[in-house]
Amino acid sequence: MENLPKLDARVRPYQDPSDRPTKLMAFAELMIADAFVIKGIRVLKKAEPGNDEPFVVFPAEKGKGATADRWFDLAHPITAEARNASIGLILEKYRQASGGAARV
Repeated sequence: MENLPKLDARVRPYQDPSDRPTKLMAFAELMIADAFVIKGIRVLKKAEPGNDEPFVVFPAEKGKGATADRWFDLAHPITAEARNASIGLILEKYRQASGGAARV
């Protein structure tokens, strides 16, 4: 089992001021070992009807020129253990920030 550094997360639930439907549920930041932060993490709801379970998307940017149709990761966990720990923590903090249940 891999030793992971200390992780912490801040989550800010998002409410569209125009009250339009949106898949965006929250913005998050992941702090690693009290020394590094990843910003631009989003909590989204799935587009599948009847599946309102939130999921986490790490920051990415759209390509330019010949790669304009592709997205490229800016930061993401490398191992499955790090991904599971990061996503689990962010979703836990999201549920706490949104009153205990996933807001849709």
